[in-house]
Amino acid sequence: MKKLLPRFGAALIGMLCVGVALAVPPDLTIHSSLTISPAEVNGIKLTELSALAWDADEQVLYALSDKGRVFHLRLQLSGNTLESAEPVFAAQLLDSKGVPLKRGRADAEGLTVLNANNRKRGDSVLVVALEGEPRLVRFTPQGQAISNIDPPEPLRTRARFQHGNDALESVTFHPRYGFLSAPEQPLKGEPPDLHSVYSTRGQKWSFMAYPAENSGISALEVLPDGNLLVLERAWSGFLNPLVISLRYLDFGQCSRDGACTAQDLQVLSSRLVVDNFEGLTHIQGNQYLMVSDDGDSDWLRTNLTLFTLDPAGN
Repeated sequence: MKKLLPRFGAALIGMLCVGVALAVPPDLTIHSSLTISPAEVNGIKLTELSALAWDADEQVLYALSDKGRVFHLRLQLSGNTLESAEPVFAAQLLDSKGVPLKRGRADAEGLTVLNANNRKRGDSVLVVALEGEPRLVRFTPQGQAISNIDPPEPLRTRARFQHGNDALESVTFHPRYGFLSAPEQPLKGEPPDLHSVYSTRGQKWSFMAYPAENSGISALEVLPDGNLLVLERAWSGFLNPLVISLRYLDFGQCSRDGACTAQDLQVLSSRLVVDNFEGLTHIQGNQYLMVSDDGDSDWLRTNLTLFTLDPAGN
């Protein structure tokens, strides 16, 4: 009871702030998935993927490894069926002088791509959220650093995070709010079950975590309607199920002080068969992809899954 009361109280406050009648979230349908074998590209093993971003102009799916590597994949789709995902390029992330990022500075966890749908080729820029030393960095698609971006102010100091492995886990770009990012777990001093998303233009939005132990934010994706898709992952030991939740945050339903209610779109939970999904991206129209981290383990897999989001009732 002691643990439930803060969760219920905060959730009730959030409902009062945004109103009881929430907007109807979109319908999420999972259509197909495929397993990407741990092939080597340019001598680099494709494994431990933690983030995705789609480049419509280049028709390339970018993927990051939390070991500080960038991959390019060519997708083959037939309707809502994933037919293949062929890795065609891989490289280590480099600093602005062309030197590979050192261990502890190369933990790449979040990814978005700029200039990806402006009908121009050759001008794409990757923006990567790095966790060990929390920062946002612009990179070329080939993995060389261009310049830093100041993270939202609360996320600039490592000491504010619960743990070095609970730091910057995500980044996406919103045309109104700028770059959005979030720690995997709430910052020190914040309620342990109250997630917050921060913007580089000073805004903050908070919502209750999915009600599973240690549910943390793994990825964010701005939707075409300007709202937010949130991927959460909860893991609390081998005796407990892995819980993956895809959630919808409607900014228009948040209060002026940023109190929001995240609505669940899909929840996957199992002790044995749920993949460790960490990356998320919009492809085209109503199509989205998410990817799982195989942990460079023989008993886990890199699973690419296609799902759609459609207005409720369609």
